[in-house]
Amino acid sequence: MKNIFTILAVIASVFAIIFSVLPISNLAIIPAVAALIFGLVAFYLSKKTGEIKKTIQFSFFLTIAALAIVTYKSVFTATEIANTEFIDAKEMESEEAALDDLEDLEIEDLEIDDADLEFDTSELEIDAQELELEAPALEVEPEALEINEADLESFDENIEIDESDLEDIEF
Repeated sequence: MKNIFTILAVIASVFAIIFSVLPISNLAIIPAVAALIFGLVAFYLSKKTGEIKKTIQFSFFLTIAALAIVTYKSVFTATEIANTEFIDAKEMESEEAALDDLEDLEIEDLEIDDADLEFDTSELEIDAQELELEAPALEVEPEALEINEADLESFDENIEIDESDLEDIEF
């Protein structure tokens, strides 16, 4: 267990040194903290057994060096903002060029003469068999329907229901 934490502490401290010298030096803090935690656990476990290795002390030294480099770079390195006037001018030029291109692409009204259109009238024949006409929907007003009592009596006489017909009905 002690060896695993010692190896993890050394690896994390090496990553901290690598990140500290790169332009992304702020990310070196994460492996440096991890190296300190792994180093402290390894130091605690080795102190229990009474055997403290130089490797643990070396990982502490690397971690402290990485943190010192990160601190130096963050304090003494000023971030310089480039001159944005040149970039703004280029952006305005590209916008103007795009607008000019769009104005040149305007579509003018097209005039089509009937004389220019040619078509074959033989293709316009319609067969009566191909033509299907639908009957218009009938509109019936309810007031126009009249039912006489004589008609109702004749319907009553013609309707006879057998019991066998009722047995076949499913609900």
